[in-house]
Amino acid sequence: MYCRVVPTRIARVSQNGMLGLSTLELIVSMGIILVISAIAIPSITKAVRIYQLNDAASQVSTILKLARFEAIRRNTPVSAVNLQATPNGQASIWADSNGDNTAQSTEKQILLGVNATLVAPGSVPSAGSLAAAVGVPSITAMNPASDSVRFDQRGAVSPAGVYVLYVGNTSASYGGYRAVVVLPSGSVQVWTYAGGASGIWQQVS
Repeated sequence: MYCRVVPTRIARVSQNGMLGLSTLELIVSMGIILVISAIAIPSITKAVRIYQLNDAASQVSTILKLARFEAIRRNTPVSAVNLQATPNGQASIWADSNGDNTAQSTEKQILLGVNATLVAPGSVPSAGSLAAAVGVPSITAMNPASDSVRFDQRGAVSPAGVYVLYVGNTSASYGGYRAVVVLPSGSVQVWTYAGGASGIWQQVS
């Protein structure tokens, strides 16, 4: 009888082990998952926003450099970059090589999404301090709705000046802002503003 009882007890233990978690254990596990999620999701969201802003600023910088290169390559002034805001908040930017003020499939172009797009200078905090950070007397902010940066056949900005395009997300400003600066020589710089009371402009490229 003793030898028959042992397998039976082992079988019962095995069966009980397969029943899974108790209700209390399940509640505790779900609570831990919810707490971890509540802590992690804001950080992940902020990281995504920052990545989107950096990527958008990089795209704007690249299209400006391509437009400048096109002007030098063609040895003729190029209506470098036209800016056109769409009704849903997106911004279409292209190098207008033929000067017809219309984006062609053969022209370099990008489309910025609403999460990281061109914004008006009035919505950017400390926009007035950017000139000092760059080291120039003044900066002309481009109109994100309809404006252009022009390069002559030497690749210099025409008319000469320092211009800036601001990139941001007005509905979620905690990711900061980016400034794409075009110097009179035609060189392009990207600056970042992290936000906050002590936030300052810093050059990233």
